[in-house]
Amino acid sequence: MNSPVRSALVVGAGIGGLTAAAALRRAGIEVVLCERGSSLRAAGFGLSLQSNAMNALRTLDAGIDVDLLRVGERARSASYRRPDGSVMRRVDVAPTEALLGAPAVVLARPDLHEVLLAHCGSGLRVESGAEVRRFTDTGDAVEVELADGRTLSADVLIGADGINSTIRARLHGAEPPRPGEFVCWLALARFDHPVVEPGESVQYWGTGQRFGISDLGDGRIYWWGTLTTTAELAAAWPHDKADLLARFTGWAPVIAEIISGTPEADILALPAQDRPPLPQWGRGRVTLLGDAAHPMLPSLGQGANAAIEDAIVLAHALATHDDAETALRRYEHRRIARTTMFVDESRKLGHLEQTVDPAEVAARDRYMSEPGEEGGRTRMLEPMTWPGFGDPESAGALPRPLSPLERWHWTVDRVAPLHIVSRIRVDGELTADAVRRGLAALVRRHPMLHATVSSDEGRDPRFVPVEAQPIPLREVISDDWTGEIDTELRERFAPDAPLLRATLVTAAPGRHDLILTSVYTIADAVTILSFARQVLEFAAAGTTGWVPEIPALPGPEALLPSEFRGADGKRAALDRLRADAQRDGRLAPVRLAADAEVAPAQRFTRAVRATVTGADYRALLAACRAHEVGPHSVVAAALARAAATDTGAPQAHYTVGVSVLFREHLAPPLDESRTGAYQAMLGLPIPAGPPLWAVAAEVERELGARVAGRAHLAGLAGIEYLVPETPDRAGEVIERLDALGPGNLCLTYLDTRAFPDRVGQWRISGAEFVSGMSISGMTMLTVGIGSDALSLNLGYIEGLLTAERAGNLITAVTTALRNGLPATETAGS
Repeated sequence: MNSPVRSALVVGAGIGGLTAAAALRRAGIEVVLCERGSSLRAAGFGLSLQSNAMNALRTLDAGIDVDLLRVGERARSASYRRPDGSVMRRVDVAPTEALLGAPAVVLARPDLHEVLLAHCGSGLRVESGAEVRRFTDTGDAVEVELADGRTLSADVLIGADGINSTIRARLHGAEPPRPGEFVCWLALARFDHPVVEPGESVQYWGTGQRFGISDLGDGRIYWWGTLTTTAELAAAWPHDKADLLARFTGWAPVIAEIISGTPEADILALPAQDRPPLPQWGRGRVTLLGDAAHPMLPSLGQGANAAIEDAIVLAHALATHDDAETALRRYEHRRIARTTMFVDESRKLGHLEQTVDPAEVAARDRYMSEPGEEGGRTRMLEPMTWPGFGDPESAGALPRPLSPLERWHWTVDRVAPLHIVSRIRVDGELTADAVRRGLAALVRRHPMLHATVSSDEGRDPRFVPVEAQPIPLREVISDDWTGEIDTELRERFAPDAPLLRATLVTAAPGRHDLILTSVYTIADAVTILSFARQVLEFAAAGTTGWVPEIPALPGPEALLPSEFRGADGKRAALDRLRADAQRDGRLAPVRLAADAEVAPAQRFTRAVRATVTGADYRALLAACRAHEVGPHSVVAAALARAAATDTGAPQAHYTVGVSVLFREHLAPPLDESRTGAYQAMLGLPIPAGPPLWAVAAEVERELGARVAGRAHLAGLAGIEYLVPETPDRAGEVIERLDALGPGNLCLTYLDTRAFPDRVGQWRISGAEFVSGMSISGMTMLTVGIGSDALSLNLGYIEGLLTAERAGNLITAVTTALRNGLPATETAGS
C-alpha cells in the first residue's frame, strides 16, 4: 500500500539510532526507540565527529555546533610520532576546516549521546529492555516481537543495533564478524600535560602497535591503544593493566603516565572487527543503519560519522517519498557505495597502521615523515566531505529548470538589474591575489558559481553547468567604499559570466572593504555574506587545490513543508493570501508616489546609507529588550513614520513589504552554506500615527504571528502565476506591481552579530548588505543588526525617487529611532 511514512521503529539507541530518532521526528515521523539495555547510556570512551558528520547534523539543527563545542573540543592539530615521541608529521586542521566548511569536534561518547538525545525533543517514546526476537513485514506495516513478549508495530523498521545486529541477522543470516586481527584499548581520563596542546590529537606509531591521545578540553582526554594479535585473543583479551603498561615500555613516558592514571575498570578492551559490505541492506519496509549495515575497522575514524550520515539521509528519504519501500531503497542506493568505500579503505589503512613487516613499517614511516602532497590530501578529505542527501540523479543536480521563484528573480533581473551586494571591513594586509585564491576555491565549492542560465529566447530557463571561470575582481583605491555600491547595483552581469563578482576597496595600508555582488536568482543576504566569509577563510588557509563540492539543491519550492506542495496545498495557500489581502485592504494603506515615470529597462537601483552606532545603538538594543521587540520591528515602525513625513499623511497606514528569510522553515532546514535565495515577501500594513514603540510592538506581534503561520511561504504559491512567459512580456505584471505590489516600501533584515570578528590574520567588522529592486518596487531598506552598529541601506529606483527624497527618507528613519530613545541613555553620545 502506497502512503506516506508516519511511524518508525528504531532498534538501537546508539549514535546512529539517536540521530535517526531526532531526524525522523524533525520530519514529522512518530518514533519508537527500542534499546536492549535497561536505560539509554553510552560506553565511556571518545570519538571525533568529522566535518562530514557536522555538516550532516547541521541539516538537523543549524545551531548544533554550539551544543557540540560546549561539551567537546574543536580539533586544531594532529601529530604523528614515533614510539619515542619524535614527530614524523604535524598537521594544522584549520585549512581542512576551511575546505570542508565545518569543524571537527573531539568529545566523549556519553556527551554526544546527551546532545543527540536533547535534539530528539520531548515526548520521545523509548522502550528499554527491548530485545528484538523477530519481526514480520505485513506489507502495510512491520510488527516486532520482543523477548519479553511485548509487540510493537510501525510503518518501517530501522535496524541500528550495531555490529551484532539482530535485524541484520534476520535479513541476511547470522555470521560472525570479520576479524581485523588487532585489539583496541579505549578510555577517558583526566590529564593535563603540555605534550598535548589544546585541540590536538597525537598518535604514536610503532610496529604492530599504536597509541593515541585526543584533547577533549577542560583537562580531559580520550586515549586508545592497539596491538596486532590473533583474532581469538583480540575477541577475549585476557590480560590486565599491568600487561598493557609493559607493552608500552620504552615508548614516550607520557603514555605510561596516562595508562597508570586511568582506573583499570575504565579501560575497555575490544576487538577490531568489521563485516564485508552488503549489496543491499534491507527489503520491504525494513532497512539497516550504521554498524548494523556497514561495521568498519576504526582506522578511518568514520564509524559514528557514517552512522550520522545514514540517519540524516534516511530521514530525508522517508520525508520526501510517499512510498515506504521506495524511500528505503532510495536511501540504500544513496549510501551503499560511500559506506562500502569506508569499509574497504578502513581495512586497507588498518593493515598499514598495524603491520609488523619491517619493510612496510619503514616505508610507512618514511611517507609520514615527508611533506604532504595534494593527491594524498584529496584522498584524505573525501571521507570527511558530507555528500548531501542525493546522488547525481537528484533534483538539485545541474542542469535543471529554474523553479518559479528562481524564474521570477531571473525574469526581473533580465528586465533591469536585481542584485544583492555584501560588504565587510577587513583590517590587516589583504592582497588581491589572496582574494583571487579564495574566490577560486569558492567556485570549486559551489556548482551555481560555474553555471549559467540558458533559455529558448526567454522561455524555459535552465541552470546549465559550464566550465569554471575566474570570478571578476576589481581593485579600487578609495576611502569611501559606498561609492562602489551604486556601480555594483547598476552594472549587469554578462550572459556567460559567473553569477558573482568582487571588488576590493583599499582605503589605506591594512584597511580594506571586500564587496561581493550576485543576483537573486542564486543568492540572498545570507548567501552573499556567507560567500564573503568563505572567500576569506579560503584565502587565510591558502587553499589552491581540490575543494569538496556542496551539492546544488532543487529550487526552494521543492523544499517547502508538505502542506505547501501539490495542488491542494497551493489552493489553500492562495485562499489564505486572498483573505489576508482583503483584510489589509480595509485599512486603505497609502503608497509612496513616484517622482517621474521610468521605463522598466531603465529602473536602476541606487543606495543611500545611514548607521546607528555607539551609545545610541546600545540604547536602542536596550529599549528593544525592554519593549520585547526585535530591532527590525522598531525599524519597520520608523520606516512607516518616515513614509508619513514624505507623503504628509501622518495618521495613515503604510504597507511595508517585509522580506522574510525562510531557510529554517524548510524541510529540512538549510544552513548558510547552501546557495540560493530563500526569502519571501509579506505585506504588512503599519500605522504611522501611534507612538513608535506601540507600533513596534504591533509589528512584532503581527509579523511574528504571520511568520509562525507561514504566511510568507503561502505567498510563494502565487509566484508561478506572476511570472510572464518571457522577460520581454513583463509589461502587464509591472503595471500591477506599480499599482498594488508590496515593493513600494520594503524592508529586509539580518542579524549579523554571529559573523566572525576574525578570520585568519584579519580582523573583520561591518558585515552588511544592500539590495536592488529592479521592477519589483520602489524602495528596499536593508537592516543589518550588527555587534556594534545598526546598518541601514536604502536601495531606491533612480527617477522614481530623487536622491534628495531618498536621503530625506533614511534621515527620517534614523531620526524616528533616535527620538524614540530615552534621553538619559543617549546623553553625551
